[in-house]
Amino acid sequence: MRLMKLTVFLGCLAAALVSAQSAAIQFELAQPELFALAGAQPNAWADFDGDGDLDLFVGFRGAANRLYRNDAGAFTDVASAAGLADATDTRAAAWGDYDADGDADLYVGWAAAGDDPNRIYRNDGGRFTNVTGELGIDVRGISRQPAWIDYDGDGDLDLFAAFRDRANRLFRNDRGRFTDVSTDTRIDDPRKTVGAVWWDADEDGDLDLFVANQEGDANGFYRNDKGRFTDVAREAGVDAAGRPKEEGGVGPAVADFDRDGDFDLFVANYGANALYRNEKGRFTDIAAPSGVAGRAHVTTASWGDVNADGWPDVYTDAIVGDAAPYRDALFVNGGKPNDRGGWQFSDVFAQITVRADATHGVQWADFDGNGTLDLALANNDPKAGGHPVLRNTGAQQGRLFGVRVVTSQGRAMHPGAEVRVYAAGTRTLVSSGLVDGGSGYCAQNLMPVFVAAPRSGKVDVEVTTIARGRRDVTRVRNVEPTAGRPLMVKVPDR
Repeated sequence: MRLMKLTVFLGCLAAALVSAQSAAIQFELAQPELFALAGAQPNAWADFDGDGDLDLFVGFRGAANRLYRNDAGAFTDVASAAGLADATDTRAAAWGDYDADGDADLYVGWAAAGDDPNRIYRNDGGRFTNVTGELGIDVRGISRQPAWIDYDGDGDLDLFAAFRDRANRLFRNDRGRFTDVSTDTRIDDPRKTVGAVWWDADEDGDLDLFVANQEGDANGFYRNDKGRFTDVAREAGVDAAGRPKEEGGVGPAVADFDRDGDFDLFVANYGANALYRNEKGRFTDIAAPSGVAGRAHVTTASWGDVNADGWPDVYTDAIVGDAAPYRDALFVNGGKPNDRGGWQFSDVFAQITVRADATHGVQWADFDGNGTLDLALANNDPKAGGHPVLRNTGAQQGRLFGVRVVTSQGRAMHPGAEVRVYAAGTRTLVSSGLVDGGSGYCAQNLMPVFVAAPRSGKVDVEVTTIARGRRDVTRVRNVEPTAGRPLMVKVPDR
């Protein structure tokens, strides 16, 4: 009898602890009428007008694209006035300063192959001009993940574009004119790519590329060797070969979830998701013992520290064709291994105050500058979809702040750069993140890296930039984290 009472007590205690953790995660809808339009697909953040807060681009099917200008936390759709209200079915969007003039330019990719090439819009003081032909870029096809990255380390941003119906493309930027180097660099993967993400996976001083491929195709993992690429997916343990045609990779996302100093990889899949723990350049899938594998049509994974405790959490969305979609998941990171050989994650989606969901875009950002990570979702269901922006009103265990990585001229030219936060005067890692090299659903943000610090005390911030076989480290010591005022870290010019 005593044993039974003890068992019941422990069960109730465990349930109470989970409930307490869940109750701390809360959101409220921001301007719900404005963000109610159905059909949203990619979404991405950038400060397009240079006023210091983050604006949001959303691509649609069945409606004109929108650009939401953020004015101190209040949004207004200015896409028509800015020249970005395309009505073509849009599946991809990437912000990046390709001309290094200090403002955010935009790549927009279409969902279907046609006569109209995907577009590059140059930002001219908050108005956008289609310069695709002028730049010498002719990209046509079923567009998926684009990214502005500096693959050759020469200081300007090159363009990568993934496709579902043709080989992937890489354009080298030569002082504002672009050359197709896809074949020469051996990055022209002909498989059905949906997601892609860039980071220095092997820590050798250049950016590598993971591509998530669909319809049973194996994934690709391209090691960058001085500007030429070799697919090492099988050797690294991330190829996921042998899948049936109805399964495949969709949305990769990178974070140091176990805070051991290197960056790990989550892949949202049709089929079971994968959580690849980085073990000195070889990866082990621990999704199943960590409780994050699922078994659905998951399109997107996005890492963000929802409670500012220094441990990255991951949001995933899912959809199954015309059938009722699987619900989303928000896996909160418990900060330690579990007893099944995996990592401790708890799905708290059911306890979120606002029960919104997504089918495609998922992006974290502190849009109102109050020191909490907010959430932008995109649901392309024409009957029940929307693209809600959710303000984070939950309890915070630490202090969230942004870090901007810029050149001596203040230009954001370092996608893939690594940001780490340490307790002041120590090598105790408390938080980390990457300058975006592809995230959400077929999108790329141009925004600060949002990291966390303890509730009190100063921290040291360390930025590692990657180029031409070098990993240069810039340190800023004794930082007092401030919400809404990103720390600007100027790194050595290339």
